[in-house]
Amino acid sequence: MNFKKVYITLLLTLFSISLIHAQQNEQDELAQKLQNPLASIIALPIQQNIGLNKPGHEGASYTMSFQPIIGTEFEKFNLVHRAVWGMSHLPSSTEGRGSQFGVTDLNYSFFFSPKKKLGNLAWGIGPSIDIPTASHSAMGTEKWSAGASAVFVYQTKRWTFDMIFRQTASFAGNSDRHDVNAFVGQTLIAYGLGKGWVVNTFPTITANWNAESGEKWTVPVGGGINKLVFLGGKLPLNLGLQYYHNVVKPNHAANGELRFQTTFVFAK
Repeated sequence: MNFKKVYITLLLTLFSISLIHAQQNEQDELAQKLQNPLASIIALPIQQNIGLNKPGHEGASYTMSFQPIIGTEFEKFNLVHRAVWGMSHLPSSTEGRGSQFGVTDLNYSFFFSPKKKLGNLAWGIGPSIDIPTASHSAMGTEKWSAGASAVFVYQTKRWTFDMIFRQTASFAGNSDRHDVNAFVGQTLIAYGLGKGWVVNTFPTITANWNAESGEKWTVPVGGGINKLVFLGGKLPLNLGLQYYHNVVKPNHAANGELRFQTTFVFAK
């Protein structure tokens, strides 16, 4: 028996196993990091939402939103910049109005987050502004709005719980349009399964405080699964699929929503 060949083969096998284990650890750590809205990363989530069974419309609505995240680390705190802007398609209505396609309003927020945590609890606060960039009145409010946002994150090795709140009110814009007084809240519960797999629920709860009673709230219930992969073995890419059913909603809102998300991670 050639013990030298056996020894080299054994070393190569152990080295390969250690590389695979290290990549899996990196994969799981990054998959968990992507569940944290205060993480210091640079990423581009692209989210596609399909609104199902929207009253008064023939077919499903569709929105593709670009949600860049830029996290910057300083000695004692992080600054996390987040924006949401996209394109939307509204199907033709049952009343004869044709379908519409255009860009949506732009929301920009940033969070100031101290690095010193309260145990596993991190938090951040900052301003939020809505800019009326929509190309059609049905795609936006035609109002400039501003307000405050806050986020709280509790994270362990596998579990993540976070809450993001935003309250904005209009201060300028088209005087013929209704004033804006809106709340947006997102609550995340996520669990890492390992090998880049994460199951989570991340509904977007909204309230229009100026709407009539019974028409203010949209409350979805649902969830889905995410998988982190590496394109070409290097570029991290997070893929997600979720479904939500609106258990509370205004009369005009869709009954449910199918959500696809692709997140490109450029720095971590």
